[in-house]
Amino acid sequence: MSTFKEIRGQLIKSVSSDPANAGGGDMWYNSTSQTLKGVVAGAAWSSGSPMSTARSTLGGAGTQTAALGFGGYTPSPSSLTEEYNGSGWSTGGTTNTAGGAVSGFGTQTSAIKVGGSYPGSNSAEEYNGSTWTAINNTGAAKGNMAAFGIETSGVIAGGNAAAPILSNVEEYNGSTWSEVNNLGTGRYQFTGAGANETAGVVFGGSTPGDTAATEEYDGTNWTTGGNLNTARRRLGGSGIQTSTLAFGGNLIPGPAASNLVESYDGTSWSTNPATLSIAKTAFGTARTTANNSTALAFGGTTGSNSNTTEEYNFSANIITPGAWASGGALGTARDKAGSFGLQTAAAVVGGETPSITNATEEYDGSSWTAGGNYSAPLMGITAFGIQTAGVGFGGYVPSPGYTNATNEYNGSSWTTVNNYPQSSNSSGGCGTLTAGLGFGGDDTSASPRNTTTTAEYDGTNWTSGGNLGTGGYLLKGAGTQTAAAAVGGQSRNTSTEEYDGSSWTAGGAPLSSVSGGGTSQAGTQDAFIYISGGAASASTQKYDGTVFSTSPSLATGRNNGSGAGTATAGLYAGGRAPAFSTATEEFTGETTAANVKTFTTS
Repeated sequence: MSTFKEIRGQLIKSVSSDPANAGGGDMWYNSTSQTLKGVVAGAAWSSGSPMSTARSTLGGAGTQTAALGFGGYTPSPSSLTEEYNGSGWSTGGTTNTAGGAVSGFGTQTSAIKVGGSYPGSNSAEEYNGSTWTAINNTGAAKGNMAAFGIETSGVIAGGNAAAPILSNVEEYNGSTWSEVNNLGTGRYQFTGAGANETAGVVFGGSTPGDTAATEEYDGTNWTTGGNLNTARRRLGGSGIQTSTLAFGGNLIPGPAASNLVESYDGTSWSTNPATLSIAKTAFGTARTTANNSTALAFGGTTGSNSNTTEEYNFSANIITPGAWASGGALGTARDKAGSFGLQTAAAVVGGETPSITNATEEYDGSSWTAGGNYSAPLMGITAFGIQTAGVGFGGYVPSPGYTNATNEYNGSSWTTVNNYPQSSNSSGGCGTLTAGLGFGGDDTSASPRNTTTTAEYDGTNWTSGGNLGTGGYLLKGAGTQTAAAAVGGQSRNTSTEEYDGSSWTAGGAPLSSVSGGGTSQAGTQDAFIYISGGAASASTQKYDGTVFSTSPSLATGRNNGSGAGTATAGLYAGGRAPAFSTATEEFTGETTAANVKTFTTS
């Protein structure tokens, strides 16, 4: 029998605490707990950020960290495309032909969409990472096909949803479709996996009765493979012919959705204990994977159309997805409050309760306590800085109206300082006490009232900066005085602008209209979270300096809440849902840690 040293080339070390940088296969003896420990591989599904649009029977392509979802039913036929970067979904180019029951293969930047809804379509399109272009039609019009391969070496098989159920197969070489040998069993609503047209596998589906049959393709002939343990249709699949994953789908007698997962080794299927978190069917999958160690399931239906995403990993690491969790409740329910600071050292000031208040509350990462009162009761105060060195300016109260007052906070009390250049409500702001930025806002004395004004603060004085390209109020800000972002707002609800210390330029467009009521103060110019906020929405978006993508949703949707922190450690407090709220939620970004196990003799 081989020893651990013979296998790993090292002895088992004795340590007083678990090593921080342990990797797969490492073992050690923890002398403090008197246990033998090691890092082992395991399988698990984890939640990813939701798609922007819920839909079913959509097509998919790509990998777990660079995936593509397109078409589907919303419930109407869709032409929408979304791109996944491993953490969130962003908007891609629309397809030329809308439809559901579509199939796809390839990569995110070189994908094929083919077929569509019964009685079927023979249209085909190619995606280059931004635009879909019509290509040569397939030989047969059909939908609900299996597909696998890459753009220059792909296969589509079977299809349709009623008689005739098809068994014909076509190969694509990057320019033309060719009829090849038929499947042994005609079927539809099934799936496939494989690296290219010379090594693929298809499984499941309906004949029209649900089937567990598997067939393997070698580029010429189809041969019978091992049956799935559980027959089902509208299931997902990814991997290669000798290392495949099958997941979800409809169970007999249907239409119950399944969370079952099975693994294929090229000969037989085995039940995988890592089941989907949510039973679903008719979803999209990323197919271009080297084996069955990763997978992605998105959209589909759980009885109604879904926008959920799940990632599968067989790895020596435990992946904990980003998520919002409950924090300590505000002492006073409020909305439209100013906010600044970090997740573990934040402050909110002013706002509606529903009366207008001047109260400040401070957060220490677990609970809120009273801070010093602002100079006057106001809502719509713009604030920036840290908890012990903050700035607030502007705001509104019905009488006497808008203000240009500026105040500084030292962690216990507010001091009135030099005025902001204009009276305004709900301006954007970001930066620090000695290098801050204010922009936009609602100024009833100006025409137009949605201002483009930008002003820079040095800790004492405000000076003029470059004007926004588009004026507005209820806009939000992130970043620093020399690298800022302004997002959304009234009159600019699909706009982002970036500031370089002197001028503003256009940035990426938000995924959806952000007319106000949210916050984007969590982060930097090229890494911030925008909490949509409008109509008590729970949806969030994140920005990477170029594009917006989806981010995990709040547990409780609220409008006009207050945000602080960073893109990986954010905070959202208060708001209305529709009642005034004391709720606080904390965001933690995705983390990865070694899968450490304790070994016993039992």
